[in-house]
Amino acid sequence: MTNEAERAETTDVAEFPFQAEVQKVLTLVIDSLYANKEVFLRELVSNASDALDKARFFQMSHEDATKQEGEPAIEITANEDEHTLTISDNGVGMTREEVIENLGTIARSGSAAFLDQYAELLKQKQKDDALRLIGQFGVGFYSAFMVASRVDVHTLSMKAGAQPVIWRSTGSGTFTVVPGDRTVPGTTITLHMKEEHRDYARSWRIKDIINRYSDFVGFRINVDGERANQPVALWALPKSKVTDEQHEHFFKHLTHGAGGDKPLLTIHFAVDAPVQFQALVYVPEKAPFDLFQKERTSLRLYAKRVLIIENCEKLTPVWLRFLRGVVDSEDLSLNVSREMLQESRALSQIQSMIEKQVLKALKELSESEPERYTTFWRLFGKVLKEGVSVDWKNKDAILELCRFESLSTKEGETTSLAAYVKAMPEDQKDIYYLTGMGRRAVEASPHLEAFRKKGYDVLFLTDPIDEWVVQSITEYEKRRLKSVTHGDIDLGESQADTSDVTAALAAIKQALGDRVKDVRFSKRLTDSASCLVAEEGDPGANMERIMKMVDERAQERKRILEVNPGHPVVKNIAALALKEMGSDRVNGYCETLYDQALLAEGVVEDPARLVRRLQELLTEATKSAASAGG
Repeated sequence: MTNEAERAETTDVAEFPFQAEVQKVLTLVIDSLYANKEVFLRELVSNASDALDKARFFQMSHEDATKQEGEPAIEITANEDEHTLTISDNGVGMTREEVIENLGTIARSGSAAFLDQYAELLKQKQKDDALRLIGQFGVGFYSAFMVASRVDVHTLSMKAGAQPVIWRSTGSGTFTVVPGDRTVPGTTITLHMKEEHRDYARSWRIKDIINRYSDFVGFRINVDGERANQPVALWALPKSKVTDEQHEHFFKHLTHGAGGDKPLLTIHFAVDAPVQFQALVYVPEKAPFDLFQKERTSLRLYAKRVLIIENCEKLTPVWLRFLRGVVDSEDLSLNVSREMLQESRALSQIQSMIEKQVLKALKELSESEPERYTTFWRLFGKVLKEGVSVDWKNKDAILELCRFESLSTKEGETTSLAAYVKAMPEDQKDIYYLTGMGRRAVEASPHLEAFRKKGYDVLFLTDPIDEWVVQSITEYEKRRLKSVTHGDIDLGESQADTSDVTAALAAIKQALGDRVKDVRFSKRLTDSASCLVAEEGDPGANMERIMKMVDERAQERKRILEVNPGHPVVKNIAALALKEMGSDRVNGYCETLYDQALLAEGVVEDPARLVRRLQELLTEATKSAASAGG
């Protein structure tokens, strides 16, 4: 009996159940979450590489840390006779508490977030994207159970006084933790291969996988004593020396395959002053899962090739949170706390230069490859636009990159502000826009009628962030941005004589009372009978809708009801009001005119009242039709 087995029979053995979410992840994995099972090795090698990165920093920041033995490296042993595969590193290691927390509970594994996103992607029938998620959520360790019937983890932390630990599980609901016998810091993972996956215990097979997935890892990887990779910091190489294939492999390493198979855009540069650093930054070809989550993934920060911060949010503004990559600086001290680094002036300077380089690269992409830029905009336009409202320094540069659908574009096609202005008729003075919840909703708005007739284009701003964008830009190229749903609109058309329908205004005001701020004749309606507009400076209907989603107690402002003086309904109300001002019938018609304006915005104040009024109108109309027919 081995020492390991003897330990398992002592009273020091502790068995724990996996938390429910972790077990669900394991079930998905064991039931072949990945069609391509060899990615398990990519995930375990990536974890080992991270452990080696952390070991460097840990030793520098903890004087009492147990020293690393030998050069940092990953050792892989394939044993065909025993049908096992062992991945070992001399990295930071784990304590008993960290083993339980990292490998068995939801607190650190990301299991709950993984399951939520996995279910959502399956619901959207995006199975391929769902299959990419496991590494992205920090649950890549569990991919070992795709090919292994049992997994053993032997580890010893660099922390002073830490004791060696063995973690073992078959992935069937529980795991055991027992004292170990490792004498040097690091972690060794042994996979006992399932019968149908024993080819992963062959040296040549492992070398082939390493070559395809992990050749770029910045530490030496030995397979059965032979080096299997060419460790190099890609960001430190001249731009011209890095191949597209290397970029693809490194990008997959950073994103665990969740950002797509290759980057949509690669930005590789070096700066010598005012702070020296090298950066390799990617725009993913697929949107990261955490794009709109509070805690976000950011760039990795290295100092002199030592990983300092895994996700350094200080390196990128919130409107560039879709970026993935690394930054390495010779000017940052290794012997400084992470808290001090976050307040570092050097980091602020690096962020400014990253912003400049990314905006420059995106501008070049928009001009040289508009189709690829359209793909970028579809993925990340909502995020980039946030910069217009929060970053005054880069606002103008970001605005040039913004794209919008409009009245003149087909669905899915976009235009820039520059293109909009260039196409404006000579007599058009302002840039017009309409905000709403989607193209179909805004395209059907009655507020557009006069603009269609005049031949003026109107920008469709259908992302919630657009409400804040237009508040941040009052003009572009000395032309005002004006909402078609706000204030008075004067397109230079002469107003028709309204003297014969003024009674309609009085009747509508009397019927609606203080539910509206005012009632007036419209210059923007040509076909519809009525619409609601906000006073200049007040929030519009779309903004109020958004604020209600955030806080249902949000205040609603009264709006102005505009009516079309040439519409038959308005003329008929005017004629009837001269005979029976304030009658139930006149008031009912006025109320319906108001409800029609609300319906055009997708709003119904009182559905029951509206249905009752429509029934009354139908009764009256059918009665008149029956009488006329008789």
